Amino acid sequence: MRRFLTSFLLLSFLLSGCLTPHAMQEGEHSKKMGLAYLSEGSIPDAVSQFRAAVKHNRWDAEAWHGLGMAYFGSEKFAEAEEALLRALKLEEGFAQARMNLGTLYLETKRFDEAVVALTAAVEHPEYRQPARARHNLGWAYYSKGEFEEARNQYHEVLRRFPLFCPSVRNLGHIDEAEGKLSDALARYKQATECDPADLKSRLSLGIVEARLDLVSDACEHLSAVKEADPYGSLRVQADEYLKMLSCESVEQL
Repeated sequence: MRRFLTSFLLLSFLLSGCLTPHAMQEGEHSKKMGLAYLSEGSIPDAVSQFRAAVKHNRWDAEAWHGLGMAYFGSEKFAEAEEALLRALKLEEGFAQARMNLGTLYLETKRFDEAVVALTAAVEHPEYRQPARARHNLGWAYYSKGEFEEARNQYHEVLRRFPLFCPSVRNLGHIDEAEGKLSDALARYKQATECDPADLKSRLSLGIVEARLDLVSDACEHLSAVKEADPYGSLRVQADEYLKMLSCESVEQL
């Protein structure tokens, strides 16, 4: 009787870890639905679908990665980190998961860990978005106050991808942090020319113009940001400077 019970328990354990074709099919369906919801910005639905996917197939690194990104989108950072680490445990060379883990560490101000994760993504020979990973790596170094290393990363991005406009803007941030306001001004102008729709570059341009007492130019660019982002955080920043500069009075002159 004892031998039968032991054999039964062992068989039950093995079957509980078995991945059936039906479970794989259900997991794939849930994963596809999760990706669709994620692309639409339906974050709660994406979380539900990816949770179902990893329940059906807990060995699917892509499903764990999707769950991590869905949690990231809902600002559940601890859960996002856990899911991304699970994806990397299953597939160590999953460069996109490594990149997104580094971005998560940036968001949560864990800059040393961000450098490690993003460096691994940058150095992966088959990663398809090296510019984005290196750009984020530059921001990690900038956030650590290591401006020269940050500058090197952005220069390398632009050497390989000259039209990667966010790196141009961030070079301006480095110049501004070092007190080189005229250089920052030139960089922000270059960034807005590179991407006229980039409101972050236009806001930074307006702010540095304000710091250089170029009031008329600052008012023009800050007003453009306020009008283009009526309900966002950039509008709030622009409005603060517009009031400080008394731009309404300047427009009446």
